[in-house]
Amino acid sequence: MSVELDHSILQAALEGFESQLAKLNAQIAYVRSQVPGTKKAADAHTGVDVAPKVRGRRKGRSVSEEGRKRMAEAQKRRWAKARGEA
Repeated sequence: MSVELDHSILQAALEGFESQLAKLNAQIAYVRSQVPGTKKAADAHTGVDVAPKVRGRRKGRSVSEEGRKRMAEAQKRRWAKARGEA
């Protein structure tokens, strides 16, 4: 008897949570549609995602091997000066 009771309670809880989840998803979709620049579910007419997708890191500037060596030497000089060696 207790196994059936536990099962029915769990089933009712699951249905309640799923209902709450559906309501929350609808509210989230509404709020997203009101905020400019956020990902919207899809344009109702075209079915195309409206917000631009930005992924990955931005590419930074590259430094030449010579430039890296100059920066390393300059840093070594700064550390030497801070230690009082220069």
